[in-house]
Amino acid sequence: MDINIDKNIDTFEAYAEARMAEEKGDVSPMLLKKRHTMRVLANARNIIEAERPPLPLARATLLAALYHDVARFEQYLLYKSFRDAQTCNHGLLGIKIIKKEQMLAGENKNVAGLAMAAIGLHNRFALPAALAPSLLFAANVVRDADKLDILRVMDEHLGGPGPHNPAVVLSLPDDPLLHSEKALSAALSGHVASYSDLKSVNDFRLLLGTWFYEMHFETSRKRFREDGHALKLVSHISQNPVYARACAGILRDLAPNS
Repeated sequence: MDINIDKNIDTFEAYAEARMAEEKGDVSPMLLKKRHTMRVLANARNIIEAERPPLPLARATLLAALYHDVARFEQYLLYKSFRDAQTCNHGLLGIKIIKKEQMLAGENKNVAGLAMAAIGLHNRFALPAALAPSLLFAANVVRDADKLDILRVMDEHLGGPGPHNPAVVLSLPDDPLLHSEKALSAALSGHVASYSDLKSVNDFRLLLGTWFYEMHFETSRKRFREDGHALKLVSHISQNPVYARACAGILRDLAPNS
């Protein structure tokens, strides 16, 4: 589906560059978020190509993917952290920024409203029941596209020897002796663990693997397996006796022919 949102991309990039110019310290986490945004947009396009929604819905979904993390720059400037629970809700802040900067002023009102609603929902642990089908679709595309690229980012970041940037690993300690029983329980039952339950970087690796259970489209599930990022992240902790059972189930489900 040929949907041109180039003007919106220019708007996003100009905003991101302006906010990064305000950072007097380490700008790399903000640069990571800018690059992440473009990859999430590409992931969303791939899902839309497979699902073929009506054009207005497709456009709203792509705009939501483009602007889903627009608040991350303000969040980092204020708090030097991307952990919503300890700073602010970046989905809701994103809506405020979009309105203040009039980023969607040239869009159809229904398209703009749907895009902002999906942005406000994309970072929820679980979506509310009984959402309108169009909003459910847009939010789930963004959630899948977002998670697929976060896996790449975390695989690249955690694949090295460290130390790990605190902003990237949610300021969690990289202590092999720390673990969350709640995160382990979620993984063992085939559910997604919660950020609020994490106690260590290894718990974060486990949580990333459980995201497979919340992919909403066959395109997303296929990509999740084929990219191999989750496989590497979970394999890293699979030999740790604390995580072995939880990892075994995830690794089985990530096998190509499962």
